[in-house]
Amino acid sequence: MQQLTRYAMFLTAFILLPTGFAFSEEANVLLKDSFEKGKTTPDGWKSGANLPGVRYVYDKGRGKSGKRSLSLQKTARRYFPIAQWYRIVPYNGDSKTLQIKCQVRAERTTKAIIDVQFLDANRSSLGHEWASYIGVKQAGDAPANHNWKEYSGTVSIPEKTKQIAIALQIYGPGKVWFDDLEVSFAGSTPTAKETKPKNEKAIEVKAGKGVGQYLLVPPKAKSAAEKEQSLLIVLPGGDGSADFHPFVKRIHENALSEDFVLAQPLARQWTSNQKIVWPTIDSKTDDMQYSTEELIEAVIEDVSKKYKIDPRRIYLLAWSSGGPAAYATVMKKETQVNGALIAMSVFKPKQLPDPKNAKARSIYVLHSPDDKICPYWMAQAAQETLSNADVHTTLVNYPGGHGWKGNVYANIRQGIEWLQKSK
Repeated sequence: MQQLTRYAMFLTAFILLPTGFAFSEEANVLLKDSFEKGKTTPDGWKSGANLPGVRYVYDKGRGKSGKRSLSLQKTARRYFPIAQWYRIVPYNGDSKTLQIKCQVRAERTTKAIIDVQFLDANRSSLGHEWASYIGVKQAGDAPANHNWKEYSGTVSIPEKTKQIAIALQIYGPGKVWFDDLEVSFAGSTPTAKETKPKNEKAIEVKAGKGVGQYLLVPPKAKSAAEKEQSLLIVLPGGDGSADFHPFVKRIHENALSEDFVLAQPLARQWTSNQKIVWPTIDSKTDDMQYSTEELIEAVIEDVSKKYKIDPRRIYLLAWSSGGPAAYATVMKKETQVNGALIAMSVFKPKQLPDPKNAKARSIYVLHSPDDKICPYWMAQAAQETLSNADVHTTLVNYPGGHGWKGNVYANIRQGIEWLQKSK
């Protein structure tokens, strides 16, 4: 609690500092910088408060792609106060998800962060999310020591955001350098250069008493029509809309093998209950024409008409608001789904079917102990409840809090491969 209070005081001071705006002109890119321009500091960037035991270094002799980089070097053996380089850029409100990539060099770095902070029209804080964590991840680990290496992460943009601050931070002792930073929109409304092709129109399927929709990503293998395929059904977090499709396509490209077909059901906003993005059979109200479980089964049936789907290799990937419906589906007494990767989600067993129904399936839980939105104890409860019911399950941690952090696609790939190896 004391650390959170200190961070809040730090963030308040940060917001009051004067800044200028800057942004990338590339389509779908908010900010792209290799820190090559500037005299005492890179153009557009500011350093935080002067702190004992901390050096802010605009290193003009060490870079990844060019000659320059930004560095934070700390000898003080404490985590607070935090030191940072930061830059604020305007945000137009069209996108819901932000992807950050950055080259990082570390020398005995105990804890450094790429942090994203959100401000409203009055420059008041709407919160922050860690995009990447560099350093000691758990007790006994050595500090980070490596040459240039890419760190990446994906964060959700809160409603009412008007400005976004990218902060390169150091908490504990060590040295860290940052270069080749790129901040782009993931899961955004398509730009002029990212217009959806005609074959990406939503496909309609009959579900329950209504008609649902989904987007389809075909397998990468050219022999898809001849061989049996795996199927991954993705329930995004947030509002579950088509805006996440660019990010979902990148999951298909970077985290899945060539034989995967991917289907993304689209969430529908029902009149009676606009808070539940993916309503389950138990949470469905009278005006809802179908539940998420019914939509998933309808999507499986429809995709199976288009491709030869191996019934033993049908999986779910869900995160945040998509998690409860994924749990409900894989824990049904009868379902075509063989397993699920469920990330950063709540787990409420009283609202779910009997976990013993899932004995023949597998569930991979991915969660951050730092998550303040969906508490970590819920992930632990999921693992314990499912294990006690003899369900094949595992809980895998990642640092950084709620959101896609670190090597996102490698984390997803690891989870899907675990499901594939499970009986």
